[in-house]
Amino acid sequence: MRPKINLLTFLSLFLILNFSSILTLPLVGADFRDDNSVSVENSDPKAKEELSKNLKNLSKIDTFHYHPGVYAALYGGGGYLDSDRWTYTDTKGNIGMGNYGGSWGGIGGLKVGYQYKGWQIGHSPYRVTEAVEFDGFYAGYSNPMNGNIGTFSGPVFHGSSVTPDMQLNVGIMTINSLTKLITPYRFAPYIGFGIGGGIVTASNITGLAPVGGFDTSHSSTTGAFVLAEIMGAEYYITDHLSVFIEGKFIYFDSSISIFKNVAHFNIMTNTPAQASFALGNFFQYIGVAGVKYVFW
Repeated sequence: MRPKINLLTFLSLFLILNFSSILTLPLVGADFRDDNSVSVENSDPKAKEELSKNLKNLSKIDTFHYHPGVYAALYGGGGYLDSDRWTYTDTKGNIGMGNYGGSWGGIGGLKVGYQYKGWQIGHSPYRVTEAVEFDGFYAGYSNPMNGNIGTFSGPVFHGSSVTPDMQLNVGIMTINSLTKLITPYRFAPYIGFGIGGGIVTASNITGLAPVGGFDTSHSSTTGAFVLAEIMGAEYYITDHLSVFIEGKFIYFDSSISIFKNVAHFNIMTNTPAQASFALGNFFQYIGVAGVKYVFW
């Protein structure tokens, strides 16, 4: 004898079985983790790649925090010095002129400044900031110059050439204004300009006077007005510590008087003379690398 199945019971069982299968459909391919969270896989490879890039960018943004505040930096490198003219005059009526010829030298310097928080560019992670800094560096150059004595009074110096040599020690101090672009990749390019002053000292002077004139012990120091153009980039190793490279073009006008007394001006008469040898319109092309730390 067959058991009778109530119609209401049959319908209830049918609905329960079908409704449970429908509930499980969206969870096909789901990953149930130990922390009870669920990760649903996306089968579209392009969507996966885009999601991965966005997550990496978010990670970089979250882990790098640009800090405004006081900073200090040390740097070193090399430079090339040139002057567009030198002039020679003396009490015997001789006049000379020529070019410095250029010289390579070493650079060492330091900076102390303050970098501001700046302004965020729209809703992007990029930021434009400003920094103001004191920049001081030393440069040493040594190289002969070449020129020609073209005007004279007397029988000795017409057409004579001179090949002077000296050590030029240059100290530059400027106040710089920098504009930086802070990126989420810890990289910050910048440009700027500076204005200030300098001290130029000429020493170890040899062979400055033509045909019998000499002064090997004189030294001279003078001041100079300085303009600087700056371009560089820094990379933040941590939120406070960064390394940077920087290029500078430095102009300073210094009519430096190299010597005043020529002991044996004329080899024929062996008489002394008063002379002046001046340099002007210096140009320095400088490349340096350094390390910087933001204190707070």
